[in-house]
Amino acid sequence: MNFTKPNRPVTRVFIHCSASDYPQHDNVATMDKWHKENGWSGVGYHIFGQKSGSAENGRSLEKTPAAQGGNNRGTIAICLHGLKENKFTSAQKKFLIDICCQINAAYGGKVTFHGHCEVSAKSCPVLDYKAVLKLDSEGRLGVKSSGKVGLVADDKIGDLEAPEVKRFPDRATLRMGSEGPMVVWLQQELKELGYHSGAVDGDFGRMTRDAVLSFQSDNHLIEDAIVGSGTYEALEDAEKRELGKERKSKTVVSLASDGSRIAQASIAQGITGTALMGGSALSILEQTSGTVSRITEGVAPFKETLANLGPWVGCLVLVAGVFVVFQSIKAGRARANDHNTGKTL
Repeated sequence: MNFTKPNRPVTRVFIHCSASDYPQHDNVATMDKWHKENGWSGVGYHIFGQKSGSAENGRSLEKTPAAQGGNNRGTIAICLHGLKENKFTSAQKKFLIDICCQINAAYGGKVTFHGHCEVSAKSCPVLDYKAVLKLDSEGRLGVKSSGKVGLVADDKIGDLEAPEVKRFPDRATLRMGSEGPMVVWLQQELKELGYHSGAVDGDFGRMTRDAVLSFQSDNHLIEDAIVGSGTYEALEDAEKRELGKERKSKTVVSLASDGSRIAQASIAQGITGTALMGGSALSILEQTSGTVSRITEGVAPFKETLANLGPWVGCLVLVAGVFVVFQSIKAGRARANDHNTGKTL
């Protein structure tokens, strides 16, 4: 990408991150959509850097950006696609150096370079932009570009160590009705943990609310569907949680013996269903370990009574028994899976 100096005065350049690592969001069209949902006229960034090192033009450089709150006038806004520091690519960092060197040269070294975090209570742009650009205390550029995208004269980008940064780019409180990149992040995290089954669209709707409620319930948090500091910390703990082999191999029966009320209830439900079926069926209550357990056979306390009630009533009760057994299998499997995968504490 070749930088063309706009006619409007510029004194500062700000670096941002998109708060998403999803490939489908690696484009300026997604930023445009999100920013319009924020009530802006369109994308707030001038330049968008993709994982590949390529770039897309966003808002016209002749227009003031809408990206830094009260610090937009006299600035250029650059956004790199990314959320986690270790997922920004070397190609992106090389692109950032190249475009910043072009801008610096166009203004005779009189512009300064900054992160969004310098004017906002956020960790954006997450990556250590000061080290990448070798900025001095005033934000003056300290790197030199070869003039070719991706080629840097003094390039030690690959040797940079990941800086100490907060896990979350922005701990803004999220609730029903919230929109934007942080909701996208939340939906991604909940989907990876097995809670969110809806679209990752940045819209905190009913399905996202239900996923948050389930996560809060499983992690012994206040069930209010509001994502605050406690829920953020629990999400971080869940992502870091390491599971032992014993936990990964737990079955419904072993969970029940450990005191799990859900596992105990699913087994009891299966026994009841088998009894309703007449006692000759097998209850299949655990399949997560690859086995089928016979927990009861020949349990038929109601068999004679059902025979006396007539075939139609007997058939209805048999169907009810099948349904109860099916539900017990479903509940038991879900409980074991939640435990095996670390979904619950």
